Amino acid sequence: MPTYASYLLYPLNVRCFRPLKKAYRREIKYLIRYFITHISKIKFFPAFYAAYLAIITESNILRGFKGARLAPLDPENIILKINIQLWTPTPPIEVKAL
Repeated sequence: MPTYASYLLYPLNVRCFRPLKKAYRREIKYLIRYFITHISKIKFFPAFYAAYLAIITESNILRGFKGARLAPLDPENIILKINIQLWTPTPPIEVKAL
């Protein structure tokens, strides 16, 4: 499978982690704008946890798998999405010594 198509099999990256990244970014921007100028480990977790609770829900995870057509499981859908090109390597050219 080509690397550029790997996202087809990873619905959590597409449906959960990208929105989680955006939600976390909003939380951090809010903290920086109104409260702090440095993100420490102590400040990181509450911001991340708020974003996590907002985004990582059962319905988002299920929609991610359905959106990627992995639920309900149908291997044929997955195979149809991937452009598989089989090839046979050409044999090396033989050079004859004089």
